[in-house]
Amino acid sequence: MNCQLVTSGCGGRCGDGIIQAEFGEVCDLSALGEATCESEGYYEGTLACDSGCRLETTGCAKQCGDGIIQSEHGEDCEGSDLGGLTCGSLGYSEPRSGALACLAGCVFDESACVAIGDDADLATLTVSDGLLTPVFSPSNKGYGTTLPNSVLSVTVTATVADAPYATVAISPAQPMTLEEGANPVTVTVTAESGAVRVYTVQITRASTDDLISPHIGILEQVPGGTFQRDGNATDLSTVSAFRMSKYEVSRAQWVAVTGWADPSNPDYSNGMSDPVQMVNWYHAIAFCNKLSLLEGLTPVYTVSGVDFDTLAYDQIPTTFESDWFYATANWAADGYRLPTEMEWMWAAMGADTSAPGVTNTTGYLKEFAGSTGSNLIGDYAWHAGNSSGKTHPAGTKLENELGFHDLSGNVGEWVWDLSGPWPQGTVTDYRGTYVGVDRLEHGGDWIGGDCSIHSDSNHHPWEGYNYLGFRVVRQ
Repeated sequence: MNCQLVTSGCGGRCGDGIIQAEFGEVCDLSALGEATCESEGYYEGTLACDSGCRLETTGCAKQCGDGIIQSEHGEDCEGSDLGGLTCGSLGYSEPRSGALACLAGCVFDESACVAIGDDADLATLTVSDGLLTPVFSPSNKGYGTTLPNSVLSVTVTATVADAPYATVAISPAQPMTLEEGANPVTVTVTAESGAVRVYTVQITRASTDDLISPHIGILEQVPGGTFQRDGNATDLSTVSAFRMSKYEVSRAQWVAVTGWADPSNPDYSNGMSDPVQMVNWYHAIAFCNKLSLLEGLTPVYTVSGVDFDTLAYDQIPTTFESDWFYATANWAADGYRLPTEMEWMWAAMGADTSAPGVTNTTGYLKEFAGSTGSNLIGDYAWHAGNSSGKTHPAGTKLENELGFHDLSGNVGEWVWDLSGPWPQGTVTDYRGTYVGVDRLEHGGDWIGGDCSIHSDSNHHPWEGYNYLGFRVVRQ
């Protein structure tokens, strides 16, 4: 008897070329199943099977965790080796970001990186003398202030919202010496991303002849003179010197002076720095008296039975009312009033200060206030062609020869005069006819195209419109 083991009855063994997974085999000779170097976490090479039917990876090469950055296989990094890169070099904010890291899959962990700042807003904007109008808001890019002639220098200061990553530059250098008249300041903010936002401040130093109202700003001096008011060479108007507000009365000023709600229709306005509108002629003279009382001046207007100290907005009529319709004016009073039609025309045509005593014979023909015959109305007036159906902040268009803004366009302006024919010949300080039922508007508006000096419209004095406001004068 031989006494040797006979295995012919046994089945399955490592080395038979068949993977018996039920016996723990993962491979057998050249049979690797679906396994590859790549399935085992390597990038390349040849996978084999060892004598124990286990995968042999010695023929595989390059894998995450081998200490070498294989960028060709999509690796960003290996452990602490970031390839010399940082959050900043990947396009994030270098100064404010945290550290770049490497994840287990050899890709960057950018969770601590912070995006580059794109904030080019100001946080504060101030001037050393006076107050900016409107009140500072980061979204508003244009401001102004008017200072007495005695103020010779100011300092404009600004801080950025995204400090210290954004920067601010102010031109001209501060502090700045003020010239009489306009002194523009540009404040440029540059975000960390390079985005730029520009704010402007118009500082006006009044002349010795101008007045400063703490509530409505500068009133420019208009010299006296004589001008031809129509196509008849003998129809001349002589106007005595007066002072008129540089800007149309704004919505914010209306509220501040009267304490009343803003009557303007916001659907036709860009904000509280726009001219007030929806005010009738009665509202306008009430504002004048309110402003006079606020500043300790003698009111110009008298309406029988009305105490302007205690007058409420809803007491002002919006239909015909005889006491208001027949309001009277004390022309010797030092308070505020509406300009007369002749005063308005004389100021709008720029007067004629180059030749004292000489009659201005062509100013009434000007297409708009500030016109030289060759410049563009769009630079001086908000009108139907450029207004987008709304009013705009007072003073955002160029001023005329005397320094007045928006005498053409934006809103039309109530004047004192009743509508009626002019007398013939020469008149002095003409204050209109004493017959008629309408008061006059001058200057054109955002809804129309005619902004010429001589053009006027007439309206019932108890009616207000979204294209009609006013400015004031003092002697």
